[in-house]
Amino acid sequence: MKNYKIINPTVIHESMMNNDSMVKQFVELYIAQCPLDFEALAQTIKQGDHKAISSAAHHIKPTMEYIGASNLRAHFQELEKLGSKESDIADIIKKFEEIKPKFELMLEELRYFNT
Repeated sequence: MKNYKIINPTVIHESMMNNDSMVKQFVELYIAQCPLDFEALAQTIKQGDHKAISSAAHHIKPTMEYIGASNLRAHFQELEKLGSKESDIADIIKKFEEIKPKFELMLEELRYFNT
């Protein structure tokens, strides 16, 4: 069994009421949707739109909870706060760059989990 660093398979199964077909369906959805949401967040950061940054980061958080990626959810929450406080864009970019490799690993783990 793979040793997951970001996701928690137990939480995924519990979130989907231990229904294997639901787990597979939702994980496939997350694998498809999460990169789009992350790219939307990246675009709001490039535009320097604090309100949109906060909103985009907030939008991603529930999925992180459903897949047991609590640590990653906390990072998105920090990014959300930076946006809502209208923090310096350099600080927001720094946080985003810190999240990016963790996010990529999360997607890799989801793909592995769903095979």
